[in-house]
Amino acid sequence: MITYHHVVNGKVKDATTFGMKLSEYGDNSIKTGNGFKSVIVAYLCPADDIKRYKLPNYTCLSLDVSAEKAFIVEGTYLDMDNQKALGDSLIRASEYILGTYRKPIVLITTTVFSEKIKVLGKYMDIPMIVDDSEELYLKSSLTDLENADSRYFEKALSGYFLVSADARKIGEKNGFIEYLLNGRKYIVRKTGK
Repeated sequence: MITYHHVVNGKVKDATTFGMKLSEYGDNSIKTGNGFKSVIVAYLCPADDIKRYKLPNYTCLSLDVSAEKAFIVEGTYLDMDNQKALGDSLIRASEYILGTYRKPIVLITTTVFSEKIKVLGKYMDIPMIVDDSEELYLKSSLTDLENADSRYFEKALSGYFLVSADARKIGEKNGFIEYLLNGRKYIVRKTGK
């Protein structure tokens, strides 16, 4: 599986020449059935590592790792500071379905050999699996909801107007609500509570 990891520019040559040793690049650990394992943190899309993605002193490396030697967790739980949910979200990379997690983080449990590392952009023959994991998650979730509920669009439109600060309710009658947004009128069926 192809994953992405950003390194300081000064370490690019070492990584592509000698590989990425788990003892050197492992910056976190996870609890598996065999105890704690050191891991290299990577992403399914270069832009998912938003902290380093646009920094000029970092270079994105493409790492080709075995899905059997990696796990994936839902990174949103880090933002929420929910360690229990983070641990519960841990699954083998081989079992992960794209679009399942909003911010998937790949945890590589092995050293990555130099022949499995490429500088992103240099080898254009390897396409990225996704451009933006969060966008894929949102679209996937919306598609699931749309397929499961015949009134989805009505509820989505009603919910949008309910939370939009720019929408103004201008009338309500016989189970319909009329809104004004950006000079255009919208009529929405009342969805209930």
